[in-house]
Amino acid sequence: MATVVVKARFCDKTHRVTVKMRDDGDLDLIVDSDCEHVALYGENIGPVISMADVTDREGSRVFDPKVQEPLTLTCLAPIAILDAAWLEMGMMSKNRALEIKKDEICFEEVLND
Repeated sequence: MATVVVKARFCDKTHRVTVKMRDDGDLDLIVDSDCEHVALYGENIGPVISMADVTDREGSRVFDPKVQEPLTLTCLAPIAILDAAWLEMGMMSKNRALEIKKDEICFEEVLND
């Protein structure tokens, strides 16, 4: 099982994504968030995703515009699903993830008009 937490400070929301490999090769997905839009996105995807959903953009439910409809384009929830799935499938190193603890997006130079 792999869990990724997004602490979205810009909107002051937290998303917890957990993925677990199933015996049939699909992945159980749990999206827990205090954001109603991300919670709806999680419902839209459903409780099970396929390997193709997280390895192939074409036809991926993670990136399907209808499924993503509740989200803003800048929302990090879809990337959290990919990261959790890739960790669970061994496509990203769990040891490295535990070592670095977090990735960041930083707003360094915001210019005023």
